Amino acid sequence: MAITALQQSDTRYRVNSKYVVDAAANSTVSLLDVSALLGFETGGLVNIAKISWWSSAPSGGLDIIWDATTNVTAFICEGASGAYGYMPGQPAIYNNAASGVTGDVLITNASATFTLVIEYHKVVTAGGKGWTASGGE
Repeated sequence: MAITALQQSDTRYRVNSKYVVDAAANSTVSLLDVSALLGFETGGLVNIAKISWWSSAPSGGLDIIWDATTNVTAFICEGASGAYGYMPGQPAIYNNAASGVTGDVLITNASATFTLVIEYHKVVTAGGKGWTASGGE
């Protein structure tokens, strides 16, 4: 569990984070704690708008996971490198966990060295809850 995380920005609607791991395995380790983000209110969620990775291609890939009572795999970064969300028309990856949803994002991977960059977008719930309007650009 040797993840070096750098939150590059946290605005009213977007969070950019970079994660670096050097020859370590992780099992449901936190990547993003939404309650620590600017403007968080109970029920706040994020989606994954963009993701890119460079890795030593661990067995099974890098599993990006939505934290919930029963965790849900959001995306698997497979192979030595790749990207998602940089082409027009690619939809954001929405949190589809059913119950006990925290909004947090986790990772599981076999021993690997990698750099992972994720752009999250803050999502307001159908009831208008989740984030205050505060925050800079």
